[in-house]
Amino acid sequence: MGWQQLFNQEIDTAKQARQRGNEGKARVCARRAANIIAQEYLRSLGIQPFRNAIQNFRYLQNYLKFDHPAQEILSHLLLKVNEDFTFPEHIDLINDAHTLKSILIKD
Repeated sequence: MGWQQLFNQEIDTAKQARQRGNEGKARVCARRAANIIAQEYLRSLGIQPFRNAIQNFRYLQNYLKFDHPAQEILSHLLLKVNEDFTFPEHIDLINDAHTLKSILIKD
């Protein structure tokens, strides 16, 4: 299965989880989708990606310029939930995964 299919599968699973009210699973699947994009981008640069999503996101944060449009999304992907196991309302990791794809992957 190619990276596009894997990305779409994770996004679909994230959306289904959100529809069922399982926002935690939705965030996990959205991060996995974003990691697929991060890995593909790193490979396109000739860099061997890490297996761990958090390592890939941190690597990209350090690799990309501080004003790169992906920086804000990467910070969202690295954000931990609060005591209520929620995120700030303005952060949507499913949308962020799509945005990361449009920024890093040029069709």
